Amino acid sequence: MTVKRNIRRDANLDFQDIGLRIASIMGQYFLKTEHLHYGYWTPEMEVDLANLPKAQQNYTEFLKSHIPAGVKTILDVGCGTGHNASILLDCGYQVDCVSPSDSLSDATKNSLSGRGQLYESTFEALDIKKKYDCILFSESFQYIKLDSAFDNMKRYLNDNGVVVIADFFRIPAEGSSPLGGGHRLSRFQEALEKSPFKVLTEEDITDNTAPNLQLVDEVLQQVAIPSKDLVFDALKGNYPISFKIVSFIANMFFAKRLKKLNFKYFSGERNAENFKKFKRYFLFVLQ
Repeated sequence: MTVKRNIRRDANLDFQDIGLRIASIMGQYFLKTEHLHYGYWTPEMEVDLANLPKAQQNYTEFLKSHIPAGVKTILDVGCGTGHNASILLDCGYQVDCVSPSDSLSDATKNSLSGRGQLYESTFEALDIKKKYDCILFSESFQYIKLDSAFDNMKRYLNDNGVVVIADFFRIPAEGSSPLGGGHRLSRFQEALEKSPFKVLTEEDITDNTAPNLQLVDEVLQQVAIPSKDLVFDALKGNYPISFKIVSFIANMFFAKRLKKLNFKYFSGERNAENFKKFKRYFLFVLQ
């Protein structure tokens, strides 16, 4: 396997790296899963953390089922740990990967086991001569700049090649969303209409992916919040004066940010219902 580097870094990407790596470590240790993406929940499945690996396998199978016949070569953009790419390689596809994440590179190399190329680069900074039958974005499209996305896709596609996008998008709704991420759906649709691409498949799988946020909410309510409260109570009891000083300074300089973090993670609003209210999860196949 060849590894080529062309990485552009910024502070936000570094924090994304950290979050993805933590999720990878926890998933492998607690759930024995290497997937980083959402699970695809069928109606008969109980929404339980123990079933998440199966739901994530369902998601990968769902992606595979939408890769058109005749595709032989795939460029997996934002490949995470390389687990999807490894499964596609096992199915006989020729797969190369694009990843801007230093922290996930080792996991990706292990998954690929010497097969294909790993380009350590953002999609925007990628500069290669190869073309592919299919470009895959599995929950990575939200990080791609829309202004140049479709031109870059065309640059790396063979004639009659396809693009598979599986990701969530923001939709207008009353209130403030506790869930970040995703391009505005309307802006994506406008950019798509101006591009040379046509929609072959458009499938709304919001109902199949929203249960993941039920699990997130349960972890936050039953683990994260009690843990936070215990730590704060201990600090307040053992170091009352220092705790008051630090709290005062934090509220003085970071009040807006702390309020936002509390709303996003500790208010109980990060749940499946709000995911359905503020997001739509789509699978698109474009040509």
